[in-house]
Amino acid sequence: MQIVRSYLLRLACCLLACAVWPSAATAANRAPGESSWSSPQPPARWKLAVSPALRLSRMDYREMEIARLLGLQRRNEAAGIKATQIGIARRASREGKQSQLPALKWVALAHGGAVARIEVRSRDALALRVGLQVIQLHDRVELRIGGSDAPSRVVATLHGSEVKRLLDPQGMFWTPSTDGETQVIEIFRPAGVPAQAAQLQAPQVSHLVSNSRNDFKIIEKVGESGACNVDTSCRVPELGQHFVNAKNAVAHMQFVQGGSTYICTGTLLADTAASTQVPYFYTANHCFADSGTPVPSQMQAVANTLNTFWNYESTACNSGASTARTQLGGGATYLYSDNVTDAMLLRLNDAAPAGAFFAGWTAAPLPASSAVLALHHPAGDSKKVSSGRHVSTDASDHVVGWTSGTTEGGSSGSGLFTLSSAGYELRGGLYGGSASCLNSGSLGHASNRDYYSRFDVVLPRIRDYLAS
Repeated sequence: MQIVRSYLLRLACCLLACAVWPSAATAANRAPGESSWSSPQPPARWKLAVSPALRLSRMDYREMEIARLLGLQRRNEAAGIKATQIGIARRASREGKQSQLPALKWVALAHGGAVARIEVRSRDALALRVGLQVIQLHDRVELRIGGSDAPSRVVATLHGSEVKRLLDPQGMFWTPSTDGETQVIEIFRPAGVPAQAAQLQAPQVSHLVSNSRNDFKIIEKVGESGACNVDTSCRVPELGQHFVNAKNAVAHMQFVQGGSTYICTGTLLADTAASTQVPYFYTANHCFADSGTPVPSQMQAVANTLNTFWNYESTACNSGASTARTQLGGGATYLYSDNVTDAMLLRLNDAAPAGAFFAGWTAAPLPASSAVLALHHPAGDSKKVSSGRHVSTDASDHVVGWTSGTTEGGSSGSGLFTLSSAGYELRGGLYGGSASCLNSGSLGHASNRDYYSRFDVVLPRIRDYLAS
């Protein structure tokens, strides 16, 4: 009922607001998809292969209270349109074994410069993100970040200039997600950069209850999607290269708000400029803003924390194992959203990875009973495909029903696609609905319904980015 009330409110708002926008028919209404030009990148390496234990600055958190884990579960099970939560905010001042990070301990390198390492541990976390308070940070300082489940792997390397662009209004930078209960942050300052130019504290962590090594599966059921969901690998032989391209445009999203971590799904979008590949990324407004009119500064603060996971899908149909995935941890730039259409457009700060695809899109009317596909990460699980039909359209949404698969928490923001001679084209992003495995398969079932933002309604607001 809460979903229905929210939907009716959006519909009423759209009936009033949509008429003020110019018709999309006066400009480009379609963009073809294209493969990413990026090449595979060599793995990053630690500056210091081994750090003596005595040279580490450590922060430890006490064991997480069971009541807080149960609270996360209850929130995810409650009705309503919202992002799915997978991480819990913790503050050192309340839950840490010490209230602040010990002084950094620098180790001089033979080839010049110096390295210090921070280890932050939140007991029994499956993954971790650390809130770093930046006091001073030279542009040339480098941060390398890894986790205890894969200690030799560097998940991300960021320069001081990049970190400072991602600070929230309180001067906090949220590190990329790493697997394991401990995150290692290596700080390298080049020769000529004094220690005073690299001053950090670690007053917060986000304690994650799922991670990439176990495909985001946890006891609380986040990461364990319904049995009716279909691995994308199951449909490749039937649907071919156009389908492969579309699925390669879809990424699992992870972001921090108020110290807690949440998940959604988004789609990499092409623009009409053939000479460039700007990584525009389409998802749902409600992922970053639960209700009300979005405030750009607040939306940007969340966008700064965005991690995207690419090629996160099963190795084979129903294999239960997922492929090696690529994680981008450089955040995004917030461009547009509104709570009427529930659409949001971001620009990733990192280039699209090798193997990704920029999805084509169209703002042409969606014919009645059109065959549709949804590509998404339900409950944070590996990529799934749902097949169905367009049931109806109103002022703000395409309404669809599923003949195969469904959507769940974590699917929010994911794309709705139709097939043309050029390939699969985006038609909108998931707002929500009442569809589930219990009613999937019957288009006549009144509860087998999901609502997607209408891309034809959204395009006039974002045309300057995608079709200028």
